[in-house]
Amino acid sequence: MRAELENEGYVVVRGLLDSDWIEKLKTEESRFARTDHALSVQVQLVHRSAVIREFVTSGPQIPHVIQALGPNVCFTHQQYVTKHADERSRTDVPWHQDNGYGRLEPPDDLTVWITLDDCDERNGCLWVVPGSHRKGLLPHAPAHGLMAAESNEEGIPLPMNAGDAVLFGSLLLHRSLPNETDRTRVAMYARYCEPHVIMVTEGNKPVLQDGFSWMVAGEA
Repeated sequence: MRAELENEGYVVVRGLLDSDWIEKLKTEESRFARTDHALSVQVQLVHRSAVIREFVTSGPQIPHVIQALGPNVCFTHQQYVTKHADERSRTDVPWHQDNGYGRLEPPDDLTVWITLDDCDERNGCLWVVPGSHRKGLLPHAPAHGLMAAESNEEGIPLPMNAGDAVLFGSLLLHRSLPNETDRTRVAMYARYCEPHVIMVTEGNKPVLQDGFSWMVAGEA
């Protein structure tokens, strides 16, 4: 896994979640999702949901994160991204790097992006640019309420089944296109890092001083 992350910048893990976890996490998403926005982004729900808290701290992704980052792992961020079926509104997310939003230094981190619905190019699957993590942090600018990297890359789509996941670091370029179907597409991600990193966009705060961060493996 480490070799693939170093070379390509991402790893796809098929069947990470069983049907029970999918159902529980989708139930929690429905509690918090905004139906008045075609693109619903709900962040940091770990203090409001025991199910989400259990998942991000001890779910089936943790062994994969340890394999990628090493024995000492800190959880730092959770987010749902829901694309409702709405032809009138934009649900695309432009090319970006996670460090273009919440910058961690050094970038010793891993995002676990999980689809809770079958996803393909029509309903907003993830796209990635293999090897783009080697370019370092790119300039980002506001775009339709989100952040977009300066990039003309074409990338490749990653169609996945519900319960599949893709793991990548904070420097990998990724995006998702609009949901053009008549059904909702729900995805969730959890971000992990080594416990020595600094949250640059939070005033250079040590990650373990953040109220949403917990050690989930090893020790600080």
